[in-house]
Amino acid sequence: MQNNDSETMRLSKRMAQLGLCSRREADSYIEQGWVKVNGQTAVLGQKVTERDRIDLNKQAHGKQAARVTILLNKPVGYVSAQAEKGYKSAAELITADNHWEGDDSRIP
Repeated sequence: MQNNDSETMRLSKRMAQLGLCSRREADSYIEQGWVKVNGQTAVLGQKVTERDRIDLNKQAHGKQAARVTILLNKPVGYVSAQAEKGYKSAAELITADNHWEGDDSRIP
């Protein structure tokens, strides 16, 4: 089957579109041999179409399951990344004391 270039995209981009992981995570999974396309181990930079079947192995699924998302409304006076002179890092606002009690992930 011939693929038209306008129909193809990088595998990592397609994985991100499907909500499997981020592009950066996809590249890591591909490098580790954790991704298959149509039953064949994927390679970094591989092009795929919407019709191709993409499978993640158990290690990739386990890594994804261990991730958490933190939503934070960063107040004025805090910086998003590393602390700068006169400002604190927003990461300092995330503590065990304000962990949502409804979280059943068991991730501290």
